[in-house]
Amino acid sequence: MTRPKPIRYDRDTWLVMRDDKVLPKAVIRRYVDKGGHDQYLLIRWNLDPAERRLMAVCQSLERADELVRYDNHAHGYWDGPPNPHPAG
Repeated sequence: MTRPKPIRYDRDTWLVMRDDKVLPKAVIRRYVDKGGHDQYLLIRWNLDPAERRLMAVCQSLERADELVRYDNHAHGYWDGPPNPHPAG
């Protein structure tokens, strides 16, 4: 299974789709830090804005996208495909 690419919403915002075809799993927002470098904030999406959570700050859009997992019902060390194995 190939991972869908983030959908560009505007100049600095991407929607990350996984299991649900309608609601995003996460949102990635790009900001520029005081050193002039891009920083990508990975935010867990929820319809209720009070339930949205900052999950990570990444150096690239690709890395932020990699951190968004699919929902699997298995629990343990590895959730299984299509999520990547932790060992690489």
